[in-house]
Amino acid sequence: MESLSAFDDIHTFWSQRWSGPKPGWHLNKINPHLEMHTDLLLGCEQDNGHGGSSIFVPLCGKSVDLAYLASHPKVSHVVGIDIVQAAAEQFAAEHPELCITEFSGGNSSDQCCEDEQHCEAVTVFDSDTCKLETQSSFHGKRISILIGDVFDLMLMPSDKRSRCLYRGVSSNLNQTNSLFDGIYDRGSMVAIDPSRRHDYITLVGSLLRSGAACHNRQTLYEAQQWVASVVLLDKKNETEKDADRDRWEARGVTEVYELVFLIRKKNE
Repeated sequence: MESLSAFDDIHTFWSQRWSGPKPGWHLNKINPHLEMHTDLLLGCEQDNGHGGSSIFVPLCGKSVDLAYLASHPKVSHVVGIDIVQAAAEQFAAEHPELCITEFSGGNSSDQCCEDEQHCEAVTVFDSDTCKLETQSSFHGKRISILIGDVFDLMLMPSDKRSRCLYRGVSSNLNQTNSLFDGIYDRGSMVAIDPSRRHDYITLVGSLLRSGAACHNRQTLYEAQQWVASVVLLDKKNETEKDADRDRWEARGVTEVYELVFLIRKKNE
């Protein structure tokens, strides 16, 4: 019951943030750091056995980056997760080209859109332990968005985790044992309670294939056993062009820097 209460508290907080004006963290364009370094993120795709990179996007919201990755020729599938269903609904409405359809946890369907060439079979699995599998999910062309708490993935054995993460994905992809060829994380660390950040980093490592990379705006990863390298890709002073400059200055912040890292997992 404690876990459910925690989920509800987090859900309420973020739902309120999404119900107001445009969230301050949302960009209406592709993140320039992602565009610049996409090839580094996708560097593991050539030897994964299914013709393209599978990418995980935690706390994805309705990021335009999801559509960019799902449409990239070197990406086979994108799996996002967010605790707020409204974010996924808005993303689906704003990207009709991805043909995204919602499926409730208790239903199943043979296909997720009318475009059979791009559509993938959707199977909803029965589970008495995975809250994520009982939530709604959204599926379209090379993209899935799960609704729920990302930390639920830590409580699941690998077989259930794989079924949950690759729910609605064709069988040639869901044999990857819940491991991804890359993780794109624009700013999850800021949104996660400091007491859970170590757990989050552990989860990220458990979801990456050997040698795969995580593209990240913050880093607390250096001391993690699974990390092979941490490379600073960009360091930019955003103060002059920050749309929220006045808000930062009102809080006494005179300079804002954006740091972007590539974290590479060890080969095992």
